[in-house]
Amino acid sequence: MKNPKLVKTTILFCSMMSVMSGATISPTLPEMTAAFPGNPSAETLVKLVLTIPGLFIALTAPFSGWIIDKFGRVKLLVSMLAVYAIAGTAGFYLDTLFEIIVSRAILGIAVGGIMTTSVALIGDLFEGTERQKLLGIQAGIMSLAGTIFISAGGALADYGWRYPFLIYGLAIAAIPLVLLYIKEPPKAIKSALPTEKGQTIPKQAWMVYIIGFLGMSSFYMMPVQIPFFIKSVDHVSNAAIGLSLATAMLAAGLVSFNYKKFKNRFTYNQVYGISFFIMGLGYFAISFANSYLWVFPGMIIAGAGAGLVMPNSNLCMVNLASPENRGKVLGLLTTFFFLGQFASPLILQPLVNLTSITGAFFYLSLVIMSVALISLIRNKRLVK
Repeated sequence: MKNPKLVKTTILFCSMMSVMSGATISPTLPEMTAAFPGNPSAETLVKLVLTIPGLFIALTAPFSGWIIDKFGRVKLLVSMLAVYAIAGTAGFYLDTLFEIIVSRAILGIAVGGIMTTSVALIGDLFEGTERQKLLGIQAGIMSLAGTIFISAGGALADYGWRYPFLIYGLAIAAIPLVLLYIKEPPKAIKSALPTEKGQTIPKQAWMVYIIGFLGMSSFYMMPVQIPFFIKSVDHVSNAAIGLSLATAMLAAGLVSFNYKKFKNRFTYNQVYGISFFIMGLGYFAISFANSYLWVFPGMIIAGAGAGLVMPNSNLCMVNLASPENRGKVLGLLTTFFFLGQFASPLILQPLVNLTSITGAFFYLSLVIMSVALISLIRNKRLVK
């Protein structure tokens, strides 16, 4: 590897694209709805514009993993970056909501390929503590990029709801970087006589998939329910609500950057236990908040806990998988992550309806912390 710093920068730049898929256009949704007054279903369809990429990421990521195992990483990464740029910017010039939704579905397919390939490349090209550190930085960069792109999208939305779609064109800049600095790892190509390990998914991987699903479902309690919770306890602007969510993402990013320090001291299960316990503690604090300002401490704590879930899952799966099936294993992890995001309101809304938003945060916090304590007590190693 001639330029390891440029290789890392390129992979991290590509990783940012997955965050842009939803965050960039979030501030434009009200204006987009108003732009289609003749469509009685405009509000519902506009929300679908935001959520449809996540569904298609979950559905297609395993196929992306299979493709990169069979044909290599770089070809798919370059092609998905091109598709990402075309489909992402399509909202700037397409005329109907249906056309925009279709373009967003294609964008989701591209994101699934980019995200799976980026993590696989980290596993292929780096080892040991360097791999741990880079996976933590990757998760941190993704969290921090979310705050940046939400802000940029909001600023461009002041000029018109279509302008934030142009930000997706940044993917074009990543293509020459990939071609220049990312070389196909020789061991990533499936051998003519693959081993049994290279064909099957490790049994321990399914536990990580379930943990990843539950972690993302719990974390998305914040972006889905916090706006309603804050409105129920205080009268603040939408910008103030956005600030609270950005603060949680910032806390998650800062903790992700320091993931290596946690992993050097604790096992995978211990890191999961610490992560879920801190997240539960944050939700417990939120359940007792009676004003906007008192929501912040809980948001920061919960965000900090969530910052360990993604890098811990990625590193565990990278180490569990063989080079021959790494793409397939990581593709399924991407699927479970985004299924967790998609399913979060479906799973937790019944709890809100049965109790209240406050009650939902309270009871969820008790469940999360109980599971975390059991995990810490058992401390069974996921990877020997």
